[in-house]
Amino acid sequence: MLAGGSTTFMLQVCLQLVRHDWKINVVSIRSDPTIVAEARQAGVRFVDVGGPLSSSIWFWILYPFMFWRIYRATRQLNTPVIVSEPFPANWWGWFYKLLRPEVNLIYVCHEPTAFIFSTAWINSIKPNYMRWGLKLANPLFRWVEQTLMPITDLVEVNSHYSAQEVKATFPGLAPEKIRLIYGGIDNTAFYVQPDTKRLPQVVMVGVLSKFKNTDLVIRALHLLHQQPKYQHINLIIKGKGFEKESLRQLANSLALTDSVQIIDEFYTNDQLADLLQHSRVLVHAAHNEPFGLSVIEALACGTPAVVTGTGGTGETVIDGKSGLYFQTGNVANLAQKLARLFDDEPYWQQLSAGAVEQASHFRWEQTDVDFRQLLEEAIGKPQRAI
Repeated sequence: MLAGGSTTFMLQVCLQLVRHDWKINVVSIRSDPTIVAEARQAGVRFVDVGGPLSSSIWFWILYPFMFWRIYRATRQLNTPVIVSEPFPANWWGWFYKLLRPEVNLIYVCHEPTAFIFSTAWINSIKPNYMRWGLKLANPLFRWVEQTLMPITDLVEVNSHYSAQEVKATFPGLAPEKIRLIYGGIDNTAFYVQPDTKRLPQVVMVGVLSKFKNTDLVIRALHLLHQQPKYQHINLIIKGKGFEKESLRQLANSLALTDSVQIIDEFYTNDQLADLLQHSRVLVHAAHNEPFGLSVIEALACGTPAVVTGTGGTGETVIDGKSGLYFQTGNVANLAQKLARLFDDEPYWQQLSAGAVEQASHFRWEQTDVDFRQLLEEAIGKPQRAI
């Protein structure tokens, strides 16, 4: 298991805030004890109301009941500001704001709700009945989001690309409500290990969905393996999701069973850093990903990233300096970029040094400063409870 980018962002923000004596409460359906352990130990309070997850049909059937439980738990906290994450939390935040307009609402919107506004995400949803059900309900969901978004007091985005997407998707939202705050890197875990031997492996980190284009990377590896000098290269995929079995089947069909490994268990930051530090290159193949936290974590480890250069990766990776861009969806072009990083050692060293320099611009300490300013702006005066 691996916490997603938005979850990692919020947990790191919570950790930083409690260190500055803020009182932080996190209300959710069900928090994963392993993922939240550090934050809980630091003093973040987690309130789990229980119930089915949003991936279950029962979540939708019981939605009014679920919202009431969330509303009651939040009301008991008597907090002056609510920070909501993507769906379903954004809907809970909006409905709570409608019922209690005096509360200040911040929406951490790193991208508009994907299963509503992203065709790629919608088409990747499994099982099939859930995908078709969401397609039928899509006009209603769009109306809800676009109607309620303007009542948000402030909207936090994590890239200029995200800001443009939010503006385009929600024309009723006043642009002056949008604030850009980049994610950061845990420098105690993600850094260069000078004596670490780089293995002949490519690494991917993220949810296993069609949107991530993991299959494209497997096909690029297969193309490389057509040449004997590249047959020793392996692909390590760190993540979990509905596409896991189909990706394994693809690897088997391309005779890559022994060259592709999928790791879906929980990794600490130290374990993930070790994986990145031993890898030659990280590939982030998604098109128009809002940010890509694993990309800057790889850069901090001196591991160049091969990305599409679309979305947030156009801001986190500089082509030819800290990594390389490849043409979205082009297997042959991706294979060419990877081949160069395995063939040209001086060029790899140059990109590795550039990766570390680029990663230095993304620090959780700065994220903390920016987010505290955001909270105090929303509240109108310094307070220390959310």
